[in-house]
Amino acid sequence: AGGYQWTNKTKTIQGEVVDSKQAAYDMGFEMIKDYQSKSSAQLRDEFKSSFDIVDRQSFSITNAKVTVDEFLQDNGQIAYQPILNVKYEYRMREPGNR
Repeated sequence: AGGYQWTNKTKTIQGEVVDSKQAAYDMGFEMIKDYQSKSSAQLRDEFKSSFDIVDRQSFSITNAKVTVDEFLQDNGQIAYQPILNVKYEYRMREPGNR
């Protein structure tokens, strides 16, 4: 395998707070499309830990889903926020292989 192993991780990204549930889902869908359209290099720049030695071309989104957080603000108004959970994978160099 050339000293690399596949690594799977998840990242949670919060969208902007909006005033309707539909607007939050619409924003979440746009967030999904944005992440799915990114290149491996763009995903690497966003997700990589500075401590990992990775295969730069191996980043890919394996799953993405949006939930909407509904909450009461301090002004008494109900607000909604899209929460994007992105599962992604990449190849990372195994420890001891330099």
